[in-house]
Amino acid sequence: MDPNKTPSKPYLEIADPDVFYRAIFENNPDTVFFLNPEGIIVMPNKGFTEILGYSEDEIAFISIEEIIYISELPFFKVSFNEALTGNVKHFDTVFIQKGGISVQIDLTLIPAKFNGQVIGVSGIAKDVTERKKSEELNKYLAYNDSLTDLPNRRFFHEKLENELIISKTLQQKFAIMYLDLDRFKYINDTLGHFVGDKLLIQISKRLKICLGERNLLARLGGDEFSVLIPDLKSADQVIDLAKTIIESLEDPFFIEGYQLFITTSIGISIYPTDGEDIHTLLKNADSALYKSKESGKSNYHIYTSSMNIQTYKTFSLESGLRNAIELNQFEFYYQPKVCSRTNQIVGVEALIRWNHPEWGLLSPDEFIPLAEEIGLIAEIGKWVKYQACSQNKAWQDAGLPAIPISINISPLRFLEKNLVKNIISVLEETKLDPEYLEIEITETSVLENEKVVLSTLDELKSIGVRISLDDFGTGYSSLSYLKLFKGRINALKIDRSFIKDLSEKDPDGSNFITKTIIELAQHLKMNVVAEGVENTEQLQILKHYNCETIQGYLFSKPVPADEFAVLLGKGKIEVSGNHAHDTKNQFEDKREYFRINLDFPLSASMTLIRIYGRKVELGKTNVLIEDIGLGGLRFLSDIRLSVHRDIILEFETEILGETIKMYGSVVWMNEIKAGIYQYGLEFLVEENERLNLAKLLNKFAILLRKNPLVPNCNFAKVDRYQFFRNK
Repeated sequence: MDPNKTPSKPYLEIADPDVFYRAIFENNPDTVFFLNPEGIIVMPNKGFTEILGYSEDEIAFISIEEIIYISELPFFKVSFNEALTGNVKHFDTVFIQKGGISVQIDLTLIPAKFNGQVIGVSGIAKDVTERKKSEELNKYLAYNDSLTDLPNRRFFHEKLENELIISKTLQQKFAIMYLDLDRFKYINDTLGHFVGDKLLIQISKRLKICLGERNLLARLGGDEFSVLIPDLKSADQVIDLAKTIIESLEDPFFIEGYQLFITTSIGISIYPTDGEDIHTLLKNADSALYKSKESGKSNYHIYTSSMNIQTYKTFSLESGLRNAIELNQFEFYYQPKVCSRTNQIVGVEALIRWNHPEWGLLSPDEFIPLAEEIGLIAEIGKWVKYQACSQNKAWQDAGLPAIPISINISPLRFLEKNLVKNIISVLEETKLDPEYLEIEITETSVLENEKVVLSTLDELKSIGVRISLDDFGTGYSSLSYLKLFKGRINALKIDRSFIKDLSEKDPDGSNFITKTIIELAQHLKMNVVAEGVENTEQLQILKHYNCETIQGYLFSKPVPADEFAVLLGKGKIEVSGNHAHDTKNQFEDKREYFRINLDFPLSASMTLIRIYGRKVELGKTNVLIEDIGLGGLRFLSDIRLSVHRDIILEFETEILGETIKMYGSVVWMNEIKAGIYQYGLEFLVEENERLNLAKLLNKFAILLRKNPLVPNCNFAKVDRYQFFRNK
């Protein structure tokens, strides 16, 4: 570099800086203006006049306050005064156009200085109206349900968090409701999503009316809604509201020519009684919803900790059900159908079981309704059809006698448009002749959907598949409908509730009804299957009434495929007696310790504390202890528990004024009444604990000989079944 050469300047030589800056001012695409210290518009640029719709003469020398939206004026004045003190201010505000239309503005106020003194304020404004609209739309979409226009799950949860803070601060209560529409999936699947969506919109409007402005209604998704009831004064308030919601849905909805009826189940939790944080309150409201559904549709239930064991089971089943097929946890057990005259096996029913890793072997009653609820029944149904047909074909290929195999189709699946097509596809894939497949449908599904069902029955008959009407005698209109199915139904299965009461001592009760059903079916050229036959007295009565086919524990309980193959190979099954209580008797006969049989059962609390080595913390439920000894106890519960030694239960009751805790596992189970289960529990105790228990029970036994209601004991004095109805 030449040291004698003058370096070039890093900026341009400008002859007239005023011309330069004015050019920038006039041609700036943003709105630029200058205000004197009194807020008068001294100099606006072209963009300023364009954005507001005024000419330069109309806008010049008027106060900026005349074009600021009135609610924005206080903040603008503060910001303007701060700019006059030398601070740059950047904020959002609203200008008013000449025609009165508001414009969202991103505004920057910059102090204008001359010789170091602030002589006014320069303003740079950007029209952000469209951006603000976009932001509002995004906010709306983020917090609102697009179908019903109700707040969505995200908005509801944020409101809950706010309400929790308010309620903690003000020492007040609030309630959460979970609503689930009963049978909505049935309507949606049958009539289509278009009708289902319109129904959801109408339901939302009706719910908003009955809930009013004070309570928050949100749609969580699908057919699930939630309600927040702030500042709750009493439980009666939320109960009245739940009843109002249920009543509001009683009137039909008219959509696309259909008259639709819908009901709802409601679960309720209350802060702080049922939880002091949002997660617990939501979980408990969901728990109450399950209890409501179990109690019957169109019902409400307030959370109580007694649900926890059942709810824990339901949650674990629901989460596991989604992967059960993939993990090969489903399996079939096969129960033979036997000719009453020859004892020859003439058919077999395939009964699905779920071999759950925690709860053991589960019957379909425990998971099929759940599968329907969460939309997995179609996938399970597909597995059932293929597995049954494939297994029957395998037996035939092995040289065993060819007999029809029957499978159960749920009412919802029987209404599928592609049911017959799917069955044909399975038969072709497995190469099973249609005459060796029998479909069992419930009487209820027939009565509710007569036209659709009759059409499907005709299609199935045309391809050679057999049809059986299951649980016959439980429908509300069986006999009047039966004539419609002549020629369509191959067999009637008499419901086990009639069979269990058959007795030579009471010929005018279930005997008469059973005989009438058999004679009527035979007149209509239908075969009759009696299910649930457990003793020889029932068998003899049924043979006397000419019932052709018998199914029940008297001949065989449901068995795995390899065991049934052995039975089928023999061809005949000899009567083996009643096995209904084998498991119970097995443990009853092996008792090592004495038992105290109680005339009045002890009320006790029960909870599950360990499952497969894993500790769990659940609420308690009430049970009744029928007898107690050093080795264990017998108790009643309305919860279906698993018979497994790796599931540990805790019991707590009061005997002779002393609170005692007992731990053990269930070793046998017997359903003694619909929804009421009797269990045998084997204790897990140390010897020193057993000695202490022995002293207490010996004293208890002596006092019971004198008085069946010994004082200071937690006896239940009501009827045992009434006890559970009152829970």
